[in-house]
Amino acid sequence: MRAVLLSVLLSTTSLPMLCAQSAPRADPPVTLRLTFLGDIMAHDVNFRMNDYRDIYRGVQDILLQDDLTVANLEFPVDPTQPAAGYPAFNANLVYVRAAIAAGIDAFSLANNHSFDGREEGIFQTLRSIAALQAGADRPLLFSGIRGNRDAPHLPQTAVVRGVRIGFLAVTQFLNLPQGQGYVDVVDYENRDSAARFLSRVREASSSYDLFIVSFHGDQEYVREPSTGKREFFRRIVESGATVVYGHHPHVAQCYETVRVGGCDRLILYSMGNFVSGMSFRLDPAVPSAIPAAAGESFLLSAEVRCAGGGASIVRVDPMPIANYRNERGEIVVAKLRDLSGGSVKISSAWRDYYSERLVLMEDFFSLCARGAVCGTEGGARPDASGSSRSGSAP
Repeated sequence: MRAVLLSVLLSTTSLPMLCAQSAPRADPPVTLRLTFLGDIMAHDVNFRMNDYRDIYRGVQDILLQDDLTVANLEFPVDPTQPAAGYPAFNANLVYVRAAIAAGIDAFSLANNHSFDGREEGIFQTLRSIAALQAGADRPLLFSGIRGNRDAPHLPQTAVVRGVRIGFLAVTQFLNLPQGQGYVDVVDYENRDSAARFLSRVREASSSYDLFIVSFHGDQEYVREPSTGKREFFRRIVESGATVVYGHHPHVAQCYETVRVGGCDRLILYSMGNFVSGMSFRLDPAVPSAIPAAAGESFLLSAEVRCAGGGASIVRVDPMPIANYRNERGEIVVAKLRDLSGGSVKISSAWRDYYSERLVLMEDFFSLCARGAVCGTEGGARPDASGSSRSGSAP
């Protein structure tokens, strides 16, 4: 697998490992580095590029150097139909292969756009997944949809450096609700739906060294997670998930680590957009508008120690990123420090804009380090029932 290496940009949080004995875990101890990205969208400006690999060149050094990279793929993959943007998305195999070549290993397929292509879109996506996996040089995980309505939604499994990883992706809702038989839908506002899912997590997580739950839901363009989502994500880690990875709002929200049974678990409420066309018409003179927040986010890399006592987060490294228009007018991803520091060729107006956005992201990471947003000013990290390090997007 890929080497474990990441340069820390702005804020690094080191967390001790105190993990109680539970189910059998990887032995001897192994530390993995996982990287979580936001939504990979397929707007017109994205799929009309000449070379999709250009999207990732500014950040792929990080994605190729970790052990597992996770992203949300927010569109069906039906090569029998033309590529299409909002409101009913579709992309081709080449678009997804570029993401794989850049280092992304695990894809959530459960989101509100999963059924945009109706039943045939589900079937074609599953065929596309099989083709992508067959042509890959490493294990790839795809979770969240099924072709047989009577089959169970089971976690996908990968073994990385001897560590058994489970990956399960669900969505709160669909734009076309008739697709619920094919997409793993879990509405935390429905008590029975939430309870059934937590039971699934408890049962499934006991078979893995490290268990990741991907959840697509809550409100779009809202920078604070709802109370209901906070409570539900907390219950997911208490049910056995090592990481809860959230998306759908299209803007970054807070993240935090919590102690459960002596283990540190990670909750990512929303990673925002990794790549989209939402900031295509962004004006550098208006840095506080919604398109600004929808055009930037951060990568969150986490070191996870897996040993006889379970899996525990020992370190988290956030790195701010942004979508920007390159010299050909295409939307690609870059580190904010590169956009503000002169290593990317952009106008002085855009450089000033990204410099201002970087300052705001620095403030964001400062809040994360202090635990100032979720009510734990001073960095306290209580056990079982309390929040810990967290922050909200600027």
